[in-house]
This record gives sequence, C-alpha cells and structure tokens, in this order.
Amino acid sequence: MNIALIVPSSIIGGVATLFHNLYRGLVNEGIHVDVIRLGDRKFPLLSTIYCDVLKAKHLRDHNLTLYIGSIPWPSHITAKLSGVPIALFLHGYVYYELFHGILYGAGPRNKIGAAITATMLKAATSLNTIDLYVCPSLAVCEANKISDRFVLLSSWIFPDELKPLKTALDVRKDMIRIVTYTSYADSPRLLNTSHLVALARTVGHMVNQKFELIIIDPKGPTSFFGPVKIVRPMPRQEFLSLLASADLYIETNIDEELRQVVLEAMAMGTPVAKLTHWRYWDRQDYKEDLILARSFKELVEKIAEYINNVEHYYHYYSKRGREFVLSKRTWDAVKGPFLAALKTLSR
Repeated sequence: MNIALIVPSSIIGGVATLFHNLYRGLVNEGIHVDVIRLGDRKFPLLSTIYCDVLKAKHLRDHNLTLYIGSIPWPSHITAKLSGVPIALFLHGYVYYELFHGILYGAGPRNKIGAAITATMLKAATSLNTIDLYVCPSLAVCEANKISDRFVLLSSWIFPDELKPLKTALDVRKDMIRIVTYTSYADSPRLLNTSHLVALARTVGHMVNQKFELIIIDPKGPTSFFGPVKIVRPMPRQEFLSLLASADLYIETNIDEELRQVVLEAMAMGTPVAKLTHWRYWDRQDYKEDLILARSFKELVEKIAEYINNVEHYYHYYSKRGREFVLSKRTWDAVKGPFLAALKTLSR
C-alpha cells in the first residue's frame, strides 16, 4: 500500500504528536508513506492552499490520500477525480472550534481563515467527497456530524517508548504535586484554565495537606498565585520529568477520549483524575483505572479525598493506570479496525 499523508506545517500540540505517531505506526506495518507538507507558519492558510494545489498532481500515484489536521484541502478533489480514495483525520470538535474562531478570532485574517476552512470542510461533507473519516472517539464523529463511513482510532503509545519514561516517584509527604495540560483549542469538551483555578481554590478549603497545581497553558502567560502555577509548554524531556514527578494528573477532556498526555502519565504510573459528562459515561473502557467523576462538584470532592488519603490511593491507581495503557492503548491494541478500513478503501 502506498499512502500520501498530507500534513499542514501549521499543526501544533496534540495534532503534531498524532502525526508523528501515525507515520511511525504506518511505516511499522510495512506501508509506504509519502509525507507531503503544506505551507509555512508565517502565512499558514494562503501558503497551505498554494502548496496543496501545486502538489495535487502527485496524489494520483498513491493508493490512498490521508489528510491530517481536520481539513480536506482542495487537492482532495483532484485525487478523487483520479480515483484515489480520500481519508480525513478529525481531531476535535472542528465546527465548534472554527465557528469560535470566526466570532472571536484575533484580527480579520484569523476570522477569514476560519471561515474558509469551515467552508471547505462543510463542502466536502455535503458533497460526500470523503471516503473515510478517522476519529479518536465517537464523540468527535458526533460533534462533526459524521454518522457513517468512519473508523475510530484511539490515542496510543508505543511499548518501546515506555522504557525510557521514568517511573512515577514515591509520594512526597511535604507537598502533593498535581499537573494538568490545557489546549490550544477552545472547545466545549475541555476544562479550561479558569475551571482548573476554581477547582484548586475549592480543593484548598477541603484538604489538610499542602498541594500545588501546575497548569501547562499554551495560550496563557506564566503566573503564580496561591497553590496554582500557570506555566508555558516546555521541552518534551523536561515535561516528561515533571509528569513523572506528579502525584496526580487531571485530564481536561470531558468526553470519553483519553488524550496522548494522559496515556503518557498513566504509562509512568502517575494516577489520573477525570471528569466525564454523563452522556459519554457508558462509553468508557477504563472505569476502574482512573479517578472518575460525573460532575465538576464530584471531581473536586474526589481530588480532595485523594489528597487527604494519598498514601492509600496513589499506588492503586498508579498500578491500574499503567496496566490499562499496556493492555488497551498501545499501537498494536488500537490499530486493527483502522488498518482494516485503509486496506478495504485502497483496493
């Protein structure tokens, strides 16, 4: 199988991580992957469209074209007319995030860019030019109004990446460290920095131990107040060391998906707390492996309970989380339906 993997140069954060993992996974399966990068960071939309149009003719030489970044660029029409199947990876609540950009984006260029990309996605879905949608969770398909021609591919880690990851440190007696990571995206499925600050303040009145909450916020300035430290993203190895030193990680996603950073935390033995909206509760396959709550109030109460009795809970959730990742969130554990869908499509 020969796949063209279309990647905008503007991808960041979790999408960039997904691209690297996906490329590695496909190559490991013996699939030939041609990575076609589009645009530059200075003028992401115009340069991406320009590069996409120039490189469209190369897609006809592949069995399948897979677009990363949630947007089907104009070249997918050329590929489709040449008989090349089209797959699109959706990474979040795309319509919501784009409409939020149209309404609240900084400056007219960002607003116009969001409107153009939203139009391209809507046109592709309406005209049925996409043969396969790839979603990390059913919630993502639903949010983007995809009800057929999709396959689910949960986030994953590779087993050999677990080896260099430092096992979570013993629980400190002087200070409980809680870590969390917000997002570049503005989405209703994510707890934001304001939610997390409110959580820390409420928990502070309920616990008898000192704790700190380190929020890694890619959009906010560094600041410190009370038990909360808001910091910018850091180099990967520095971040992994911080993650390994944590006594608890808070997942900010409230649907059934577990993001990449959560899997890394669990792989290192760092316990994870998560709020899951009742709508997605029964979709979880990790109900005994995380500290789970159905409401913000319950999340606050369970984190306070955890801090007050950390010696009792830490090792239990550390072991359960690591076992869960090794059994259900490696590439080999999640790849089956995705690879089967690609092979069927490329025949």
